[in-house]
Amino acid sequence: MATLKVGIIGCGRIASILEDDPLRGKPCTHAGGFSALRNAKIVAACDIDAERLKKFGKRWGVSALYENYEELLASESIDVVCVSAWTRLHAPITIASARAGVKGILCEKPIALNLKEARGMIKECEKNNVILTINHERRWDPFYQQAKKLIQSGTIGELKTIIGSALSWKPPKASLSLYGGGPMFHDGTHLTDLLTFFCGKVAWVSACEKRSHGKKYIEETASAMLGFKNGVIGFIQGGGERNYFSFELDIQGSEGRILIGNGGRELFVSRKSGKFTGFRELTKVPFPEPKKQESPFIGGAKDVVQCIQKGKDSLSSGRDGLEALKIIDAIYRSAQQGGKRLTILPERNPNARLDNAK
Repeated sequence: MATLKVGIIGCGRIASILEDDPLRGKPCTHAGGFSALRNAKIVAACDIDAERLKKFGKRWGVSALYENYEELLASESIDVVCVSAWTRLHAPITIASARAGVKGILCEKPIALNLKEARGMIKECEKNNVILTINHERRWDPFYQQAKKLIQSGTIGELKTIIGSALSWKPPKASLSLYGGGPMFHDGTHLTDLLTFFCGKVAWVSACEKRSHGKKYIEETASAMLGFKNGVIGFIQGGGERNYFSFELDIQGSEGRILIGNGGRELFVSRKSGKFTGFRELTKVPFPEPKKQESPFIGGAKDVVQCIQKGKDSLSSGRDGLEALKIIDAIYRSAQQGGKRLTILPERNPNARLDNAK
């Protein structure tokens, strides 16, 4: 198949710089992911920081370098745009790229600053038949995919409860209008996305938060109880003002339990108790290793390329990204209404274009 031409807009940490971290598995950036593919080539890049842009070009062998994304789109013939700029720029860059005639867009998470912008991105991409993939990268992680297979196969029985945490340090005082949200927004988006990945649609949310600087600024911590349409109950927390970072999911079924996160993965199944007569207990068993282990950043790059070349559906579509953001939006609104239970409404027609969505 023909080699797709890729343009990277935003050349910071997630685009390239994290490759310098000796402890991370490689590749761990978008440039690394696309560079690993035989049927994709980075031909152009853009960043407002001239020095950073120059370093990106030298590292990845890219000579078409721009400090303005509109100039890049007007000057280059690009098949795939990777949007790795600030969240507040996701919508304008994605919409401009869709109108410029690209075939696919890989956009960083969260999808946008707010629901209106997210729906606008999806609308414009669908109008122009452009693939929109959101980089909730754990969807391409082979261990998270293995966890989903364990759930689907009934290994842990019927899903009952899911508990998730994305714990981190206290964030600085920052404007909500510029950053969209705090820990629940930037790290918690992975949690809310995985909730739907493992358990399906969320029906309602009841939440609380700590927002010391007022409603115009981001939160330090947000916590929520969630009810899924299939009856599963969830509990999540983002932030927490810890002196460490921890990302973990505890997925509990009627016959077992999966623990998975940045610290590893464990599987427990129900067995006859060796301690108490007539009881059953959870026994740790080996977590099955995936047949193939591949970087999620290769997975994300491959996803958008295969969607274009083979007509496949994205594993992490714009609509998936919208659902993750809808949960976060409901968490914030519930918390600011004293924990009121809020229903998460479905899109008017999930199979239709978002021409009339508000």
